[in-house]
Order: sequence, then structure tokens, then C-alpha cells
Amino acid sequence: MIASMTTFARSSAQGDGWFCSMELRSVNGRYCDVHARIPRGLSPLEDRFKKAIKKRLRRGKIDFTLQFQGQMDANPDFLPDLASARSWLVAAEQLAEELRFPSRPDFKDLLAALPGVIGMEQAPGDESAMWARLEEPLEGLLEQAQAMALREGADLERDIRNRLKTIRGLLEQIEEEKRQHLEAAQTALRDRVEKLLQNVAIDPARLAQESAIMADRLDITEEIVRASSHIERFLEYLDSAEPVGRRLDFLTQEIFREFNTMASKSCNSSISQWVVEVKGELEKIREQVQNIV
Repeated sequence: MIASMTTFARSSAQGDGWFCSMELRSVNGRYCDVHARIPRGLSPLEDRFKKAIKKRLRRGKIDFTLQFQGQMDANPDFLPDLASARSWLVAAEQLAEELRFPSRPDFKDLLAALPGVIGMEQAPGDESAMWARLEEPLEGLLEQAQAMALREGADLERDIRNRLKTIRGLLEQIEEEKRQHLEAAQTALRDRVEKLLQNVAIDPARLAQESAIMADRLDITEEIVRASSHIERFLEYLDSAEPVGRRLDFLTQEIFREFNTMASKSCNSSISQWVVEVKGELEKIREQVQNIV
């Protein structure tokens, strides 16, 4: 099934003395780029979060946010950042002396200026316990995101199929016009030659040769066949269970190329007009394909 890269999900969970909320947003991206914002105390789990997200959402620019309140352990270890605290205190005292402030900075000022000066250190072996509690809400979040991506993908697929149906109809008109245009061009060539060479014997072989050269120059059969083949392959990819966004993007460019060649070779106003209509549909398809995983 076709899935969109654009999705959103939110979930939460709580336990004995803790609460967490998760949010995921995804937009178009060339690769699967996951940016995670998680509390410092849960940083050991960042790689696990990213791997779980990439397994479900295969492509896109993804922002994942985790907010956590409470504690996972009954007795967490809190450690001071002494180096940063000393450096801040020296700088603050120098500033106070230079500006002649009447009082020194106190402990409350230090904590307000450096909120991370006292950090929580996760005890060894607690990573598995943290993950066991957060894995379930994460899976719920990813199921929501994937469901929305599939709903969006179904809408994209429906629109693309309708546009491809329109393009195939225009391609049939172009193919029919091509036959009539070649016949008319060959008849016009014979008429012009006969008019120019009145009372002069015409070499049938030479006239046939010139007609063949003109037909080859104006013939767009190969382009029609290739465009039709690309459209069939496009429809096959839409039925694929694998990520096909990049393939569809490439095929859209190839179909563009074939119709551009048709317009330049045919020298026919009707075909040129139909090609303009096709290119309008293809441009819409290209925009939609940019959203597909």
C-alpha cells in the first residue's frame, strides 16, 4: 500500500511515580532522517527510539519529542557539574567586581543560571527497565503515525490513478491523431511535388523514399509505446508493498520526457495541445509523488 511521508501522532503513558508524553511529526524528506528530543536522563535510549521509528516509517524528515516527569528508579543518583559551577562563579564574581555590584552571586543565582549544573545519572542496568516501560507507548505512537500515513497514502493513490486514467485517454487520442497526421502529411507532400513538377516525370521510388524519410521524422510511435509502458509500470508500483516513492518520481520524469518528444516531433497542433494537458496532469502527479514513502 502507498504510504505518505506526512504524518502526525501523539501518545502518553503513566506508571508508579512517572508520566510521559510522546509526539511525532513527519514531512517530506529524501531519506529517513530522525531527530529525537528526549530528556537528558533518557539519552541512553535515543538509538533505540530512532531504530524503532525507522523500522515503521521508512522515509521522511521525522521529529520525535519525548517529555518525561517523575523518575524511573526509586533512588536515582544526582551528580553536580563542579567545573561548570566554578567557572560560572568566577565569571559572575569578576562581573560583579567590575560593575561594582554590592553583593556576590548566591547559590540560588547559580541554580537559576545553570539549570543543568545538577544532573541525574542513570544507574547501570536500568536502561532495559526504562525501555520496558516506554516501548509500549512508543509502539502505540508509531501505530497511530503509520495509520495516518496509510490514510494519506490512499488519498494520494486515488488521485494519482485518476490522473493516470486521464493521461491514458489523451495518449489514445494522440495515437489516433498520429495516424491521420502521417497520412495527411504524405498526401500533402505528393501534392506539392506534383504541383512543383508539372509536366515533369516523377520518380515513384524517389517520392516513396522522401515519404518514408518524412514519416520517420514525424513518427512518434516509439514515444507512445514507451510512455504507455512507463504508465503500466507506474500502476504496478502503486500496488507494491515496498517503498516506491523514488521509483515513481523517476518514472514521472521519464513520462514527461516522452511527451515532450512527441510534441517536438509531431509538428501537429492537436497533439501539442494534448501534450500540454498531459504535462499539467503529470505536474500534479509529481507533486503527489514527492509525498510518497
